[in-house]
Amino acid sequence: MEATPDRGDRERTRKPLSRHPSTWIGLLLLIVLLLWRPSDLGQPSAGMSFDCVPDAPYPCVAPDEAGLDPAVLARFMDRVDAWVADGDLVGAELLVVKDRRIAWHTTVGWSDRERELPLARNSLYRIRSMTKPFVGTTVLLLAEEGRLELDDRVADHLPSFDNDRSGSITVRQLLTHGTGFEQTDFPGGYWEQANLREAIRLVGQEGPPNPPGERYRYADRNSATLGAIVAELTGARVEEELRRRIFEPLDLEDTHTHFSPDSAWADRMNSTYSVQEGRLQKYWDNTQSQQTPWFRASGGIYTTVFDYARWLEVWMDRGAYEGGRLLAEETVAEALTPGYAEGYGLHWELFSGSAGGTEVRAFGHGGSDGTFALAVPDLDVMILFFTQSRGARGPWGEAMRELPSLVGLEMRLR
Repeated sequence: MEATPDRGDRERTRKPLSRHPSTWIGLLLLIVLLLWRPSDLGQPSAGMSFDCVPDAPYPCVAPDEAGLDPAVLARFMDRVDAWVADGDLVGAELLVVKDRRIAWHTTVGWSDRERELPLARNSLYRIRSMTKPFVGTTVLLLAEEGRLELDDRVADHLPSFDNDRSGSITVRQLLTHGTGFEQTDFPGGYWEQANLREAIRLVGQEGPPNPPGERYRYADRNSATLGAIVAELTGARVEEELRRRIFEPLDLEDTHTHFSPDSAWADRMNSTYSVQEGRLQKYWDNTQSQQTPWFRASGGIYTTVFDYARWLEVWMDRGAYEGGRLLAEETVAEALTPGYAEGYGLHWELFSGSAGGTEVRAFGHGGSDGTFALAVPDLDVMILFFTQSRGARGPWGEAMRELPSLVGLEMRLR
C-alpha cells in the first residue's frame, strides 16, 4: 500500500497553476462571460454554422453546399450584430433558402430589449405592408372566379366611390397604386368606424388629391380599399377570406390577422420599436392588444420567416403548391408585370438585376416595421431579413444594399 504523503509532499506534487484543470475551466468560463452576446443564447453566433430549427419547412445544408459563401453571410450578420450593439437595430433574423434548402438561418439581438429576451428564430413579427400581396392575391382569386374584372370601376362595387373625385378609379389602379391617392393619414374618423367597409366609405367620399391613372403613388388607402371590395363581394370580412383561401390551403399555421395578449402564440411575438427622439424605443409589446379595432388590410398580418417563405414559394412556382393550385399561371405572370412603375406589379414589388452577367428578375415586399422578403425564381433563392426596428434608416438602407450580394446578385432593392 502506498504511503499517504505528508503536507510537504502534497505541496510538492501539485500541478503547476497553468496545467490545473479546474483553473482552465474557470478561465474559460470567465472568457465566455466576457464575450457573451444576446445572439449566443439558444442559437449559434453569426460566424458559425447553424442547427436546423425543428419542423423547418425545408432541409438544412451548409452554405457552400448550396453554392453560397459562408464567410460573406457571416460578415453580413456580424455587421448586423454591430448595429444591435450600437443601438441602431434591436434584433434581426436572416433566412436564406436556395434550391428549397435552408443555407443560412441565424438571428442576433433582442426580441424585447428591456426584458432582455433574445430574438428566437422563426418567432413572430408584425410584417405591416408585407400584408399587401395577400390582400391583392385575394382580389385576383375573385377575378379568376369571374366575380369582378380588374378594369372594373371601384364605384361598381363600392357606392361611396361613385362621385367626381373617385368615380374613375379602377380595381387595377388600386393594385398598381395608380389611383392618385398618396401615403397620408386616413380621413378623420376612419379608425372610429365599426369595420373596414364603413371606414373605406370615408376614403371614397374624400377622393384622391391627384388624377387617377396618372402615375404610381404608393398609398395604404389602395390596399384598404381592396380589402373592402373583398368584403363587399363575399359578404365576409377580408381576414376570413385570407384564411379560407390562402392560409389554410398553404398550411400557414403561424400567420395571423388579430393579436391579443391571450393569443396562444403571444409568447412568440416580438416587441416593436420605432425611432423616437433619435433612438429606438419600444412602442408595442405582447402585453398589449393590437392598436387597431379591426384588421388593417394594408398591413395587419403577423407571421414568421418560415410561413412567408412558403408564401413566396407558391409564387415562384407560378401559383402551384403541394397538393393543389392557388392561381393560374397567367394570373401570376400578369401580377409580376410592371404597372405604372417599373418596380411594382399587382401588389408586389418588382426588381431586376444580374447574376454572373445574366439578367434576372425578382419580386418581394417590405414592411415598415423593418421586415423584407425577396424571391428570385431564376436562381431558386429566397432571402428574408426580418427586424422589428421601425425607422432605422441608416442600417436598414445598408442592409438592403448588401442583401442581394449574399447570393451573388447585383440588384438594387431600395
